[in-house]
Amino acid sequence: MKKYIVILSLLLVACSGTKKTPSQVVYRYDDHRYLELIGYYCEGALWYHDTQRNIHKELADGVYASYQIFTHTYIHPSEKYILIPSWEPGAYTISKDYGKTWGVATYMASSPPLERNSDGIMRDSPEGKEIKRVVVINDQAFITTSQGHLYMSSYPFEDPRLKPGGPGIDFTWFDDTYYLYSANKNNLKGEYVKSHIRPESPGSAWGTVVFMKQSLENLVDGNKANFQNLPDKEPEVKNYKGWDHMQCNMRAGL
Repeated sequence: MKKYIVILSLLLVACSGTKKTPSQVVYRYDDHRYLELIGYYCEGALWYHDTQRNIHKELADGVYASYQIFTHTYIHPSEKYILIPSWEPGAYTISKDYGKTWGVATYMASSPPLERNSDGIMRDSPEGKEIKRVVVINDQAFITTSQGHLYMSSYPFEDPRLKPGGPGIDFTWFDDTYYLYSANKNNLKGEYVKSHIRPESPGSAWGTVVFMKQSLENLVDGNKANFQNLPDKEPEVKNYKGWDHMQCNMRAGL
């Protein structure tokens, strides 16, 4: 009898060890594109699926990189340019080719810093808890904070002047470095300096940085065509049939 009890116990241990990790759809862009989360407590491996284009990409493996869902407004009719926020989005997972390949979009450092954090310190980017709305439309991202600040990505193209063989971009900027960092500001002033952006060093590619529009007047990228004449507010989204929030069951698999 003891022999059968031991065998049964081993079978139960083996069965419990092969318990399948729960999987759930946490976001739907439309009828053929969605995000799948594999893990417990709304955290784990993240997959992007496009059944129409037969694209299935693991974006976080749940071991070395674990994904936590973004809980605020997320509206995403854009197809070519995809931007995915997370619980604490210091950077964003992006694709510029319908999800075939993936990279990262970071915050562009402004000068001077324009964002004040909860400790009263000026920063280049908002805290994750400040981000209340992420909208991606017409292959461009718009990120709104609780303070009403609007961050965005550039228009979805590269300045033709910076393509291989292009003439580059001539621009002039005001250098007041000595004034800013000098203890004695008497008789100190800046000067206008001529400079040039070369095609070999074009700077940030479209869609790979997010920024506040007002910061561009002090940044080199503000001289590029896809960083100019940007909107002052998030464009209106019409006829969107996807979800406006991520959805996740915290008790899945328990």
